[in-house]
Amino acid sequence: MTFFAFSLLAIVFTSPVSSSPSAPPVTLLKQQCWHEYPFTTSLLQSSPYVSEADIITPLRSSTFANIPTVLISSARNEATSEHAPWSYPPVCTTILPHLSTQLCVYTNTSFSNGRGISIFTTPSIARDFANLPAFQDPAALLAKDVNTNSGVWSAEKIEGKGVGLVAKRNLEFGDRVTAYTPALIAVMEGELSTAEREKYWRIAIDQLPKETGEMYLGLATVFGIKSVVVQDVVKANSFQLDVGGATHLAVYPETSRMNHACSPNAQYNIDPTLLTHFVHATRPIEKGEEITISYTSPLDFTDARQHHLKENFFFTCSCSRCNAKDQTDKVFRQMQIYQNILNGWDKPSKATPEMAENLIDLYRKEGLEGFLDIPYGYAALAYNAVGNTKVAEKYAHAAKAAILMKDGQWTNNLKIWNKLLENPKDHWSYRYRVR
Repeated sequence: MTFFAFSLLAIVFTSPVSSSPSAPPVTLLKQQCWHEYPFTTSLLQSSPYVSEADIITPLRSSTFANIPTVLISSARNEATSEHAPWSYPPVCTTILPHLSTQLCVYTNTSFSNGRGISIFTTPSIARDFANLPAFQDPAALLAKDVNTNSGVWSAEKIEGKGVGLVAKRNLEFGDRVTAYTPALIAVMEGELSTAEREKYWRIAIDQLPKETGEMYLGLATVFGIKSVVVQDVVKANSFQLDVGGATHLAVYPETSRMNHACSPNAQYNIDPTLLTHFVHATRPIEKGEEITISYTSPLDFTDARQHHLKENFFFTCSCSRCNAKDQTDKVFRQMQIYQNILNGWDKPSKATPEMAENLIDLYRKEGLEGFLDIPYGYAALAYNAVGNTKVAEKYAHAAKAAILMKDGQWTNNLKIWNKLLENPKDHWSYRYRVR
């Protein structure tokens, strides 16, 4: 978690907050307060106890000899009503010692008008999934045009990057780019062998509707090992969800085509009740321009960003920010200084609305429009602290809009701006720095 996340969370802890929507049964991973690391970087085995050498060693066919064919064939039987909402009888492991439960493959082929979804998780967590609006109310996804091509992007080959998404028309701030549900969700565990996990995950993919399964298997991989291709796709393309207290990996095929940038022109958030991954433009994007998101926190120094990308995604970023390391890091240090001062509430204070405006300018200079909720928030508090409620409200609304685009309605930081907007003059920050 970065300095910036702690800065705003400190405000949450020391000031009153208003009510917010109840926490959903499926939430964003707790450690990702604003998803600095959106893609999972777990080993193929999803276990910290296996070396990378074990991953990249091709598995011999004999490794799969102990897989009972009855389990694989049973997955193809029609499910009875007792299995609803699943299209096939769950295919399960034995009870795993450390989990004290089975893990099972659950597939719903009619999910979202036939797109389908497969989930590998425990029976109790599967019930949590089945009770979500995404399963209980098919109209909920249709109402938000989820899994509908927006018509604003196309997947094209990008020189030096493979496939990426390109804008088919000019986009403005806030325009939706994509909104999709995952093809596969799988719990992270360290008990199954690579071969066993591949067996169950392969069943999960094979049970999907043909088009969805083929789309999944056509995604990029890290190691290119066919015998563990399903896990390899997860390694390269998954996002994390906390479901029933357990970390799960979710693969959204369309979104996975988006390439990385340290100054991305798009931002994403995940609606946990709809299991939907939304992407919106964060600044104007011209027709023919590549649409990008960030694979790591762009609010880090260059070396930290480069290290994370190299270690977990196996590439060296050569974007404009990385190629201007000295200047970028200098700006970043200044951003830290401003935020330290603006977040200090001792008297006397050097914090001013002008400093908050300068902070906003620095974010824009670095191409960080997708993260403007942070400086907008500081500006709202800075203006309210000198009694300028009109401008404070303007920036609180801006912070709220930005954070909804980035984190969704479930984030705690949203409470700050809802509270201020209830009545700026009753907010704890009102005229705090001129009393």
